[in-house]
Amino acid sequence: MKKILGDSESAKAMRQFLREAVPEKSYLIGGEYGTGKGFLAKQLAQKLKKDEEKSIVRVKTESDFRKRGSIFTTERRDLFEIGKNRFSASLWLAPLRERTEDLAALIGFFAKDSEFADELFQNDKMALLTAYWWPYNIHELKRVITTKEGFKLLPHANIDRVLQHFSAPELIEKKLEEFWKHFGQSAESSNIYRLFMESLEKVFVKSALDHCDGSIGRTAKLLDIHRNTLTNKLQKLGICDEESIPDS
Repeated sequence: MKKILGDSESAKAMRQFLREAVPEKSYLIGGEYGTGKGFLAKQLAQKLKKDEEKSIVRVKTESDFRKRGSIFTTERRDLFEIGKNRFSASLWLAPLRERTEDLAALIGFFAKDSEFADELFQNDKMALLTAYWWPYNIHELKRVITTKEGFKLLPHANIDRVLQHFSAPELIEKKLEEFWKHFGQSAESSNIYRLFMESLEKVFVKSALDHCDGSIGRTAKLLDIHRNTLTNKLQKLGICDEESIPDS
């Protein structure tokens, strides 16, 4: 049986979950893509001496809870919350970004099968590995460390999928977590709120203007604001000065 690596509370909970499992009970394992649900489910089936194909059920809709099996897994938190009371024991696996203390053990483990091991343990590469937020979790970490394509893309592995599947508020929230860490606990009151909101507005308005091929009239109509209001915003936000504002 493979070892569950790490010293985080999540890793400890996984080991306890596996240690306390008995054949006559049923189990639900949840977590984001790549957090190790399938790995834990297979470990559980192995310990309980159950056939993996017959005992493990992937839950994608609520009706899947009615299928025959004793070990159920799901990526959806809503389904996990709906179904957890139907099982003898349930466990939601924390994403890798909340298990940073496990990174060293996981990196060391995957590095054994990597042709880039020497490069991985250089300071700049380790800094990238520990700073990245791993939206696709351990699955992504393994790909980055063990494959040429993944290592080459570090720290932008899966960026297209991130932009496609994670909402703007989720991405902004993650960036803000890092921002406040750097800002520190001793920060004094300032105009930071206004500056931050203006920076977001600038990105949004500029993208709308680009979408409308630089047309003031079309952009104002798209944003449902008066043309003069938009013109003032473009100047205030530093997108255009008075001379460079298009006439269209």
